Amino acid sequence: MIKIAYRSEIVTIKHLPVEVVNVVSEIATILDDNYGEERNADDDGGYILVVENEEDIKKLNDEIGIDISTAIPEYVDLIKCSNGEEYTNSLILCNNDFGISLIISLNLTSENLLDYRQE
Repeated sequence: MIKIAYRSEIVTIKHLPVEVVNVVSEIATILDDNYGEERNADDDGGYILVVENEEDIKKLNDEIGIDISTAIPEYVDLIKCSNGEEYTNSLILCNNDFGISLIISLNLTSENLLDYRQE
């Protein structure tokens, strides 16, 4: 699982499709602009988690406390990539000033999250 809290960390996900990198960059820019580049991302604004495999999904539940089979997202967007891959971007709000954006390959995204997908 890759954690991105700041725009400057985008280089750590260059192996992902450009469309995914662009979405992550947009989210990180919003967080930096609204909460500051010097913030403690674990306390202010939030961060992005790129979930790469089944083990990461287990870590989401065990270490972060997010069960994607029952979570209620603010929204779920589909990211269609030019290489044919598809990902979801799900925003999980933890409180008024803290959210976690989950970037998950469509084949790993739970049916629960897919039910909230924006068409």
